Amino acid sequence: MKKDLGEELDNIEGMKDKKFSILGVTMTPTTLTAALAALGSVVGMLYGGFTMYQKIESIAGIEPEAIFAELEKVNTRIDGVEEDADDMKGDIKRAEQTADDAYRFVKDVNKEMNDELRAFRKDVKEIENTFVDKLQKALNNPLSDM
Repeated sequence: MKKDLGEELDNIEGMKDKKFSILGVTMTPTTLTAALAALGSVVGMLYGGFTMYQKIESIAGIEPEAIFAELEKVNTRIDGVEEDADDMKGDIKRAEQTADDAYRFVKDVNKEMNDELRAFRKDVKEIENTFVDKLQKALNNPLSDM
């Protein structure tokens, strides 16, 4: 059942001296293989040529005016998009400026509130000190019944 690989190769190598005839032409296996390769190349070139012919025919049916009209439509759309983008840039700049102004306003209001709160605390402290002084005087007065 098992065959030796060397024997198989010898059998194949023995084919190189064999000749046979196809349609009146005497050939060896090598020339047959070369002929099949050449035939395949010719068939492939014919198929490629036919496919290319079909593509050229389909391109030949296109009208340049239609292409230019579509290009003009695309250019018009692009111009509109560019105008919209420019408008959006202006809107974004205005929004940024508004946000900056609001931030500055809040910062100023916060500073003013802190200043007023400090002044209020100072006033309360002065009132407290005055009250404590007056209360202490009243308590220290021997004539008061406290």
